[in-house]
Amino acid sequence: MILKTPICSFDARTGILCPKCDAKLRSGQLSETDVQVSSKLTKAAEKNQELAKLSLVKAEQVDQDYLLVLEPGSLAPLRHDPSFQKNLQMILGGKVWLTEADTTDKKALEDLFFPVRISNVNTAWLPDGSKLTKVVIPGRKTERFPHDTSMIGKILQESRGIDLMVEFERQ
Repeated sequence: MILKTPICSFDARTGILCPKCDAKLRSGQLSETDVQVSSKLTKAAEKNQELAKLSLVKAEQVDQDYLLVLEPGSLAPLRHDPSFQKNLQMILGGKVWLTEADTTDKKALEDLFFPVRISNVNTAWLPDGSKLTKVVIPGRKTERFPHDTSMIGKILQESRGIDLMVEFERQ
């Protein structure tokens, strides 16, 4: 298998964009983050065959965290290896969140909250025309809760335009 990225593999290896990829960057089809992440992952994949299984569609940076959007169907096999996400975080130098392209908002929420189970997702339409998505998580929030819910909210706001509210079933 070979690593798939938003830019061509030659550009990812050399760090210099060909005219085709450069045009995509200037037109807004690609972002600087797409280029940087593709380059870092391609260089790391030469040493780590697990990374070669990735099919990156898009990369976004939110503060110091990275949201990697993968091809549909390519996320489930990666979930079985907990060290995989740690490797990605070391390569990129920030927390890495994984989701798939072309998914519903509910599936994106499940991807970002993984391995935490979501018991309910509700969307409320507000009088000003905006919408608020409320996620209900079973149990109560403890110090061991694995995610920063405000960061998930920020990622969803920037990537999908979703305003998020997280609630736990028990206080």
